[in-house]
Amino acid sequence: MKKSRTDESASLGSFLKFMLEKENKYQLFIYLAAYIVLYIILISLYPYPAGISDSGSYVRAASTNLQDTYRPFGYSGFLIWVHALSHSIHFLVFVQFFINALCTLFLMFTIKYLFPVKKKIVYYLFAFMAVFSPLTLYLSNSVLSDSLFTSLTMLWIATGIWMIYCNEYRGKIISFIIHALLLYFLITVRFTGLVYVAVSLLFVFFSFDRKKIWQPASLIIILLLMVYTFYRNQKSKIFDLVRVNTFSGFSGWQKASNAMNCVPYININPAKIRDRRVKEFTSFALQFDTLLIMDSRPSAKYMWDNRLPLKAYCFYEAQRTNTPYIYQWNYLGANVYGKFGSYVMKKYPFAFARYYFLPNCRLIFYPKDDQVVKVFRTDWIPEDLQRSWFGFNSGEKLHSKSRLFEKMFFMIPALRSLIWILLLGCMILVFLKRKEILWQPFQLKLFLLLLAFFLIYYAFSAYAGPFELRYIGPVHMAIISLIYISLNDITLGNKNRGKA
Repeated sequence: MKKSRTDESASLGSFLKFMLEKENKYQLFIYLAAYIVLYIILISLYPYPAGISDSGSYVRAASTNLQDTYRPFGYSGFLIWVHALSHSIHFLVFVQFFINALCTLFLMFTIKYLFPVKKKIVYYLFAFMAVFSPLTLYLSNSVLSDSLFTSLTMLWIATGIWMIYCNEYRGKIISFIIHALLLYFLITVRFTGLVYVAVSLLFVFFSFDRKKIWQPASLIIILLLMVYTFYRNQKSKIFDLVRVNTFSGFSGWQKASNAMNCVPYININPAKIRDRRVKEFTSFALQFDTLLIMDSRPSAKYMWDNRLPLKAYCFYEAQRTNTPYIYQWNYLGANVYGKFGSYVMKKYPFAFARYYFLPNCRLIFYPKDDQVVKVFRTDWIPEDLQRSWFGFNSGEKLHSKSRLFEKMFFMIPALRSLIWILLLGCMILVFLKRKEILWQPFQLKLFLLLLAFFLIYYAFSAYAGPFELRYIGPVHMAIISLIYISLNDITLGNKNRGKA
């Protein structure tokens, strides 16, 4: 009979002893060896990293060490740090791959430690899906924030788990400090990290003694103050750059773009809009054939296509007012486009749900597209940055030796759907057999918090913008952890009653 984790000191020290056990040492060496082999295969097939237009923007911001108004500076700051060690683009890929491997293994063994293996086939399925995830491996070989954001997310989840599990106050505080710092870095890497705040608050609330309410309350206040400080500093930086009072002009553009997906199907009347600027834009937008890019799923092209209303109106306003494009981009996003998007959502909620939200939910469960994985682009970075930032030699060009991911992409939506079906089945079984599963209190909390993170992330993703495959990366480990935890106990039925 395996000893319950509550019989041991709930600390990182006990986890270290666990990792030094013969079985776990061997497994760790095997997984590391597998990662080495996978890295060699990956860079052999794709000797240069993938990228999209965002990649060039990240590198440009890093090369000038200046915040841009499109994206947070965190990943560019990471590029600066890596660049200080080596100018090689291959070194950047190695660092991203190495970080991802360590974070994956730490979270995987943390889950194994707190939910001891009762069915080896379930555990090895979990380990296989963690280590051999094609998506996370491929993203580590790209110049995008996705890999770093995914890695930090796994570490953030792990520190939240340890905050709950540790029974020593000192261990909880150390876990909280690391967890809070990771949350801050996640927000600087991608503004999606702001959604994580709600989950961090839950981790804190369930980690500390609520009889001493001042403990969780004070730490929650610290987290909120940290996020608010970041918010204020970000607005100040944007204002200094373009003299527009906004946190991110991008959010207004995204909201308007989402709303434009349902505009062709509604009878919107500009005369009923009170805001003068929003009314003017709506009249302008209705002159365009917005069905130009419509298909069966939501599109983000409304943000980027010069032939469509959002970009066209931005150019028009820049010319009419004789102001820089970047100023209008932020001004319109903050003061016109965001309001337009909100108006459409509130005035036509059923149309918005039918033509944007629900189709986007379907994309989450069957992701058909991805800008990075589906096509390997060689034009994502300007030649001047190839030479000055990455030290490319004369004649050296971005290229790949394989189209493996592109050719096999058609299989990915089906495989993701199978994982969704498996997860849904596990959740149903957990509910039906909840009385037969003897979880420790901390295990139940961890299961519910992983589920809460997954649900909050996907609720936000369905609302925020058209879904792409790469957005699955941050929650992949949470999904397969839920599957492992469920099957690890459900498959045993009543046989393990009394064997906590």
